Amino acid sequence: MVIVALLELVGITLMLYLGVTQAILPLWRGTSLFPMFRKEGRLQHELTEASEDVIEAQLERKIAETAQRAGSVRQKISRPIKPVSEPSQNVNR
Repeated sequence: MVIVALLELVGITLMLYLGVTQAILPLWRGTSLFPMFRKEGRLQHELTEASEDVIEAQLERKIAETAQRAGSVRQKISRPIKPVSEPSQNVNR
């Protein structure tokens, strides 16, 4: 008997939640009813994820380019530098 009463309470709570989130709030905000059945929300979410993927790819490319430049700078530094010989003639100023 207690289980049946608990199930009734859960069912009533779920119906109130759905009624508020799917009917009352959309009416109050002036949006369409039953947004859980709309494709727009899912598509907006997919668009956001795709945009984030593009940004991540651009950042990864910048990281790779910067790492490559750092490697070339390190190679230049590790090479011995030839000493510059002094000119044999003095320049008058």
